[in-house]
Amino acid sequence: MALHRNSDAETVTMPVELPTLKQRDVNVEAHWKHLSIFLAFKRSENHDKGERMVREHSCGKFSRTW
Repeated sequence: MALHRNSDAETVTMPVELPTLKQRDVNVEAHWKHLSIFLAFKRSENHDKGERMVREHSCGKFSRTW
């Protein structure tokens, strides 16, 4: 985990890679000395395979606190 502190603005940034997730799927909260990231997503895909229609659904949740 790479934290970058900007002493002028009193901010801390932490780059996080979240492939295939959209910004609306991510919630970040800071409380006292704790930083939490919450992810929740739902996806649906339809594939037309000739005479068959295939529907795929996936969902998940994840959280991490430092």
